[in-house]
Amino acid sequence: MSAETPNPPGPVEPIEINLGSEIYHSIASTAIDENVIVSPLLLEATLALLYLGSDGATAEELQQKLQLKKRFPSNAKMANFYASELANITGDPDTRIQLQNRVLLQTPPTNSSIGIAEDFQKIAQTYFHVTAESLDLQQTEKLRRHISEQILASLGGGNWQQLQVDSGQAAQILLLLAARLQSKWFLPFSAYRTGLYDFHGGSTKSVPMLFDDDMFVKYAELRDLNARAIELPYEHSDELAMLLILPNQRDGLAELERQLRSQDLGALQQRMQMEGVQVLLPKFSIDFECSLRQPLKQLEFSDIFAPTANFKHLHSSANLPIVDVLQKLRLDMNESGSGSESPQPAAAYKPIVISNSSRQKFFRADHPFFFAIRGENVTYLIGHVVNF
Repeated sequence: MSAETPNPPGPVEPIEINLGSEIYHSIASTAIDENVIVSPLLLEATLALLYLGSDGATAEELQQKLQLKKRFPSNAKMANFYASELANITGDPDTRIQLQNRVLLQTPPTNSSIGIAEDFQKIAQTYFHVTAESLDLQQTEKLRRHISEQILASLGGGNWQQLQVDSGQAAQILLLLAARLQSKWFLPFSAYRTGLYDFHGGSTKSVPMLFDDDMFVKYAELRDLNARAIELPYEHSDELAMLLILPNQRDGLAELERQLRSQDLGALQQRMQMEGVQVLLPKFSIDFECSLRQPLKQLEFSDIFAPTANFKHLHSSANLPIVDVLQKLRLDMNESGSGSESPQPAAAYKPIVISNSSRQKFFRADHPFFFAIRGENVTYLIGHVVNF
């Protein structure tokens, strides 16, 4: 293996790169009418794991694109960093992200008796929350059933719509990144105050909105971005919070996201201060599936997709090109936090009547907005809500 075996997790100075943000903005710019969510951390961590299974030009490409030598003094420190960050979001029963990440391998029949490298499998499961499996990827219906029953069932069910394999390739890798946020707010909203309010997306629609007339949260008016922001913290976590950024103009999300592409979200959060804020926020659900292959290629990842891709520390087949990187993420936001609940019909809610005060800070998300779920130096999820 190209890595020394990691030691038990220890503290590592976190450094965030913009790979996940670039991937998100690439997808969001082409999905302007669709609610989108992407996980920078899961993508980055899985690619870092693949680096540990790679060699030659493939390893060099992953090392350079992930800036691994610049960020970490050793592969062990790198593995410990991702183990620590993933532990932060999976360990708490009230505030956590459920993960089902897979490295699925199609290997030649002649090598069927030779399994996945034991060291790779151990590091994948222990440090990266990833399981590597050998499957016949070319039996599409059988693959869909396996994914539905063995991967997505624990995340609320469903099927994976996008599956692409190369029938002419004897050996290949399919990456599946699946996650669902299950969390509780530190400051929950009152269900008694939830009501109907117009959301101005592609069309104007009256939708259930969370409402608090005076919530004490971090807030900032971002005049340079022509936007405003709030931060909603999660329970049992000193750092994990949802950052929401709302353009001041109803049609301003595209321009806001263009500007955010070059922004450090951590630095932006440092500009926020605790304030009493009138908060109006739609309840929403996102179940977003996408292929990350093309966005990665646009960032000049090429060797990992080539027939000569060298993953000799992962499997003895060695040349295992990645055929696709599929990501499916779920987020349901409601009064108590992010978790599943039975939706109520619109008739169950009364219209919200808002009192205006020139002295009061307000965050009224009645039009498309951007959000990111972050720790102190890591972006776990990033997305936007544009319609209902």
